[in-house]
Amino acid sequence: MTKKWCRVVFLALLGLMSTFAGAEVDVLPLNSADLRETALESIPPWPEEMVLSGTNQHWQKVLHEGEFVVALYEAMPAVIDIAEPYPYDEYVRVLEGSVVLTSSGGERQSYEAGDAFLVPVGWTGTWEMPTRFRELIIVDRKGWEAVESMIATLFGADSESRRGQTSVLPLLTSSLKRAPLEDLPPWPQEVVLSGASKHGQKVLHSGNVVAALYGAEAARLSVGEPFPYDEYVLVLSGEVTLTSNSGESQTFGTGDSFLVPKGWTGIWDMPGRYLEKIVVETAAWNAAEG
Repeated sequence: MTKKWCRVVFLALLGLMSTFAGAEVDVLPLNSADLRETALESIPPWPEEMVLSGTNQHWQKVLHEGEFVVALYEAMPAVIDIAEPYPYDEYVRVLEGSVVLTSSGGERQSYEAGDAFLVPVGWTGTWEMPTRFRELIIVDRKGWEAVESMIATLFGADSESRRGQTSVLPLLTSSLKRAPLEDLPPWPQEVVLSGASKHGQKVLHSGNVVAALYGAEAARLSVGEPFPYDEYVLVLSGEVTLTSNSGESQTFGTGDSFLVPKGWTGIWDMPGRYLEKIVVETAAWNAAEG
């Protein structure tokens, strides 16, 4: 029987062939306008049996490698057959174009520029890009690197026995803004330089990565202890200014995204009510959050 490559396994293999970006010391801006203009590197075509229609041409660039990998991916219009189950969670933010995901169970979901979603472990179906398509993806680093073991696991087992259908998780800003949060204990007094010590959280997904909402009242916080993990952030409402201990200051508003690297210290300033969506590698989250 011919063995088919899973889309994400193929991407991971290509990622291992490229040179990873070094660990960032400061916050890494991930603004959509800049990401749409970033030059990517051509990567080998898909295996022919995966391409149901369209042009077999695509590009990639790794932006960060830490506890998870942050990368850009772009493709020409095509319909890709994902016959083998996804081996890990993949967070996606659409930067350009649109994509239609149709699961093997028949569930159809469409996303366009500005939308975000999470493809869970075990998903199968078709990935249709009707026009030129670009996305920002976040993948668990261990999953990204473990190409050989993933291939052995996926292709050494009966694929039908692994095909427990899971659904793509929409992470659309309009609905996330309305999601109720659970109150968190107040910050320690020494952390709050000014403002309120009231904040909340809601975990949306926990698999290879944790996707969560975090909201807070206006406050200025001292991050004196090194950040315990890499944290991808998409600002859903409000504004935040991050000033590192080295003096570099960066401000992000609604719709902006950035990555706070493990080990970062500085001032986290939210001048008004603030809401963000975050993605963190699960083992690191569990170790830090208990």
